[in-house]
Amino acid sequence: MHHPPDTLHARKRRKARALIVSAAFQLFAEHGFDNVTVAAIAERAEVGRTTFFRYFGDKQQVLFADDAAEADRMCAYVRERASVGDDLRAAVQLLREAGPHTTQSPEHARVLSRLLRESDDLRSRYLLMQQCRADKLANALVETGTSETVAVLAAQLAMACEITAARLSGTPESLSARLDEAHKLLAGH
Repeated sequence: MHHPPDTLHARKRRKARALIVSAAFQLFAEHGFDNVTVAAIAERAEVGRTTFFRYFGDKQQVLFADDAAEADRMCAYVRERASVGDDLRAAVQLLREAGPHTTQSPEHARVLSRLLRESDDLRSRYLLMQQCRADKLANALVETGTSETVAVLAAQLAMACEITAARLSGTPESLSARLDEAHKLLAGH
């Protein structure tokens, strides 16, 4: 029998994963990142440690739960669009359109930005992940016919705009406006 993609099993897995993420963010908000153990997250989510590790390699991964999927979605967006050739401004604009479109709730975004301010380790991991995403996006641009130099520079500039917006915005709600502002400056208007 052919199962539709949204099987009961798939729904249960999504629910378990969402419970773990939710429990982790509650605990991080209450105790800070370093003072929360995987065991405490599993207990709050009412799952076993084994279940936790089925979804996440460690507690840092929970914070960035959807980043890999988001990077893949952005790359797919870039590949589906017509080539921008070697027009740097058009390439940066395409990456702005591609995202990131965070699926995080404002509460989670607030907790994450506080934790990133508090922890050098987390900030390093976050920047490394952004750098990996920029590399993937540069590769996606190259696949559509953009030269490597323009592709890499466009991806780095888009990332610089994100970092600028994150640093300047006081709230998750103001992030998008700050991102627009950074991109407008870059585009020269």
